[in-house]
Amino acid sequence: MSRFRAVSGAGLHNLYGPTEAAVDVTYWETGASDTFSVPIGRPVWNTQLHVLDARLHPVPNGVAGELYLAG
Repeated sequence: MSRFRAVSGAGLHNLYGPTEAAVDVTYWETGASDTFSVPIGRPVWNTQLHVLDARLHPVPNGVAGELYLAG
C-alpha cells in the first residue's frame, strides 16, 4: 500500500467478485489504516455474503470457511 501511495494520489478500491458471479460482490475503499493488506470488503447493494463451514453452518468472525453469495 505504501508503495502505491508513494507514486499515486489516486484512490484505491478493492472490488471482489468470483468468476461464477461475473460481477463485483464486495467493495472496499482503502484508507490510511490499510497498511499491510486490503480487506475483501463489504457486500455491495442487494448482495449478501455468508461464510459457512463444511456442514453449511455459519462460522464465527475470524474463522476460515467457504464464501457463499446471496442476493
